[in-house]
Amino acid sequence: MDSQNKRLSDATKSLLESGISEKDILSSLTDTGLLEKDALGIIEKSRHEIEERKKAGASPAERTGLFGKIFGPRVQKNGSAKPPEKNIPPARDFGESEKKEKPKNVFSGKSFHEYLETEERQPSGSREILPIRVSDFDRLISKGGLNRGDTILISGGCGTGKTTFGLQSIYNGALNGEKGVYLTLEESPQKMKENMKQNFGWDIEALEREGKLAVIKIDPLTIARAVEATLAKERGGLYLESEQFDLPFQFDLPFRPDRVVVDSLSALSIAFMENGQKGYRQYLRHLFETLEKYNSVNFVFWETEQDPRVYSRSGTEEFLADGVIVFYNIQIHNIRQRALEILKLRSSNHLRKLMPYRIGEHGIEIFTNQEIFRED
Repeated sequence: MDSQNKRLSDATKSLLESGISEKDILSSLTDTGLLEKDALGIIEKSRHEIEERKKAGASPAERTGLFGKIFGPRVQKNGSAKPPEKNIPPARDFGESEKKEKPKNVFSGKSFHEYLETEERQPSGSREILPIRVSDFDRLISKGGLNRGDTILISGGCGTGKTTFGLQSIYNGALNGEKGVYLTLEESPQKMKENMKQNFGWDIEALEREGKLAVIKIDPLTIARAVEATLAKERGGLYLESEQFDLPFQFDLPFRPDRVVVDSLSALSIAFMENGQKGYRQYLRHLFETLEKYNSVNFVFWETEQDPRVYSRSGTEEFLADGVIVFYNIQIHNIRQRALEILKLRSSNHLRKLMPYRIGEHGIEIFTNQEIFRED
C-alpha cells in the first residue's frame, strides 16, 4: 500500500472506531479525489483489520493503526498478539534535580534524554532524518528530527508563533546548508523579512541572495480558480477562461528544497469557499502528494482558536498529514501562556505532553524543564 492510501486507511480505522457512519466516511474519502470503489475498498479493509485486532485483544487505540507500529501489540498471521519490541517513556516533567541526578525511566532505567540519545531510538528505515533546528524541539522526538517526505500539520491560534517556528526552522537550516522555501498565502514576504530581522536579527534577504532559501507569495484565489477550471474541464462543464497552468496542483519552486512551509491552508480553504469545499479537498490531496515527492520536511499551517479542540476545518488535513503539532495560547487567570504539543507523529516516538515555550530575542525557545499548570 502506498503512503497516501496508508494515511487514508489509518484515518478510516480511527473514524470507524469513533462511531462515524460508513456513509460519512465514504463521502470524506471521495471528497479527497478517490474513486468510490477505491474508497469502499479502504473502508472494507479497515473494518476487517479492526475485527482481526479485536479478536487479538488489541485496545481501540491499537486497533486504529495510527500508532500501532510503535505502540501497540503486533498482530501476527495466526491472529496472536506479539508484545512491542520497544517501550515508551512516560510523559513526565524534567525538574531542576535533573542536573544533579537524572530521573529514571520506569521502563528502561534511563532518563528520557538518555532514551532519546541511545540505541532506544526507533529505526529510521531508508528515509533520512532531518533535524528541525528550532530550540530543543528535536529533543522531543526519539529520532532527533523528522523523516524526509513527512508533511506535518501545525495548528494554532493567531500570535502563537507558527510563522516564527517555520521561518526559524528554514533560517537555521539554511545556515547549516539545508535549503528551504516559505510559501505565504497571506502576509507580504517583504514585511515578514523585515519583522524577522527587526525581532530576531535574521537576515533572510542575505540568504535568499545566496540561493539558500526563498520566501514566495502565492495568491490563493489564483490557485482556487485554476483548480476549479481544471475540474470543470474534466467534467466537461463550461467555465470561464483563466490563466493556464501546466501543473495546476503544484508550486513552481526555485530549487529542490529540504524544507517547505505552506502558510496557510486556512487562506487556501477560504479561497475555495465560493464554489464549495470539494475542490479544496481534491487540491489538498494533490498538494500533499507533491510535497512528499520533494523528499523535504514540510509544514502546513492551519489557523485555529487560541486553545483549540478542533485542529482543521474539514478533517481532510489530518487524514493526509504524517503528524499534527498544536500551538496553544492558554489562558491562566488573567494571563496567557504558550505551549506546544506533538499530538500525533506516525514516523517516530515522541514526548506526549504540553511543552511551554516563549518567543524571545532569538525566536522560539522551548523549556523542557518546565510544566504547564492550569486551574479550571
